[in-house]
Amino acid sequence: MKNTSKPVYNLETCLDILDWFNDPDFEYINHILVSKLDGEERVRRALPLIAKHCVELIRAHANTPAAYPVAG
Repeated sequence: MKNTSKPVYNLETCLDILDWFNDPDFEYINHILVSKLDGEERVRRALPLIAKHCVELIRAHANTPAAYPVAG
């Protein structure tokens, strides 16, 4: 049976990936966390979309000099 599960990233890992690729979402998420009273809740609700974006970044840069260092 083919493993179709996607990696599950927590916020810390997602922020590291976004920072690695200098993605503008990194600054945007940090802005939300710092400036909004419910920033953590907003980011928690958006985490599935953030993680999906991170997976796409990793796939798009795989086997390039800019590849994100993933184990395995």
